[in-house]
Amino acid sequence: MSNLQLYIAVGLPTIAVLTSLVISLVQISAIRQEMHAQNSAIREELREIREDIRGIRSDIKLLTGKVYELMGQK
Repeated sequence: MSNLQLYIAVGLPTIAVLTSLVISLVQISAIRQEMHAQNSAIREELREIREDIRGIRSDIKLLTGKVYELMGQK
């Protein structure tokens, strides 16, 4: 066996494994970025929902206040 054959026998699988690892890291990085973007979108939606709930609560307080005023007038 010549030195070239030995280098090829050892080098090609090593290159294949390293390439596979690099591709996996790139995929994992892309998945993490996508998950981060989704989490940010969900947080924004939750903020909007909380604002809507605050508005509904204030409307309910106003309505109950008006009802108490009307009941007090009778």
